[in-house]
This record gives sequence, C-alpha cells and structure tokens, in this order.
Amino acid sequence: MKTILSMAAAMVLLMGTQVALASNPVEFWGCQFNEGKDMADLTAWTEEWTDVIDALPDDGYNAWVMTPMFSSTMSAVDFLWVGAWPDYKNMGAGFDGFFNGEEGSASFAKFVEISTCEQHVLFSSIQVRENTGN
Repeated sequence: MKTILSMAAAMVLLMGTQVALASNPVEFWGCQFNEGKDMADLTAWTEEWTDVIDALPDDGYNAWVMTPMFSSTMSAVDFLWVGAWPDYKNMGAGFDGFFNGEEGSASFAKFVEISTCEQHVLFSSIQVRENTGN
C-alpha cells in the first residue's frame, strides 16, 4: 500500500511539474514599413484587426508591437509583431480561423500593404518566473 501511495504521489508531483513547465507558442515577425507607410498606418490597422480577431472562436491570442530602441543592426526592422497563445491547440485554431477565413485573409492583406516582414519565427516559450507582486 505504501508503494502505491508513493507512486501516486510521485505521479501527481510529476504531472504538476509538467504543467508548471508547459510551453506556449510565441511568434515574432520582423518587419519594415513599406514606402509611404508608418506607425500611424499600423496603429489604424491594429484597430480593425482587433475586431477581426475578437470575432474568432480563439480568444487566447495576445499581441505586442515592439520598436527597437537599440540594436547592433538598427536598420534590420522597423518593428516586431509579437504574438503568443496559451497553447498549441489555440495556436492551430487561431491560424486556421484567421488565415483561412475571409475577414482574416483580407485583414492580413492590409498588413502586407503596410509592411514587409522578412522574418517570421515561432518559438516555444517556458515561463521560468511568475511575478507574484512581492
């Protein structure tokens, strides 16, 4: 009986550790503005894009626009588009709903009119510290 309880406790501990170290997908798009376009155009697009994303069943996507303040190659990108999902299932549903949907495809076409993104990478992210407010 002690062996069964010990094994059960070890399984619970192992499962808890795997949940704590669960990875989530994060995408990065390295972009430059197309001729005549700037941050005002991107900001206006994000307002329209938000309406499209809000209408999709996947509500787990978070996004950031980041602009370089210092880099060894300052001309490489004008901005980074960074997006993250809570898990790979939401990522798949989000990609499918956005890129295969009529409104998502139209929205992305506008994004391509504003910027050229030669870099698109997907990382697996594991949170190693959570701010507890202390």
